[in-house]
Amino acid sequence: MSDRVSIDDPEKDKNTLRDNLMDELCKRHQNFEKNGGDLRWIFMDVWQSGFSGFTDREFVEEVIEEYRDDSKYFDIDDNDMMGLTERGIKYCKERH
Repeated sequence: MSDRVSIDDPEKDKNTLRDNLMDELCKRHQNFEKNGGDLRWIFMDVWQSGFSGFTDREFVEEVIEEYRDDSKYFDIDDNDMMGLTERGIKYCKERH
């Protein structure tokens, strides 16, 4: 079994991972706006909910760190907690 979704197309994997990540973060933020709760989420919980088909943690972390730095849509703290930035919240509202 492959550690990634696509065996021969790492760029496709990166795009899929980024899309799934933002879908999951936007969904969690929408849930927060409707029901309250947490505004920051445990990275592993987001991973399991949004892109569990990727089992190569090193690849996932590399892609997410690169996307975080490029997009500025979310941050990850030292405790592996993730949250949307203001820019990320705006992205979600424009997208959905």
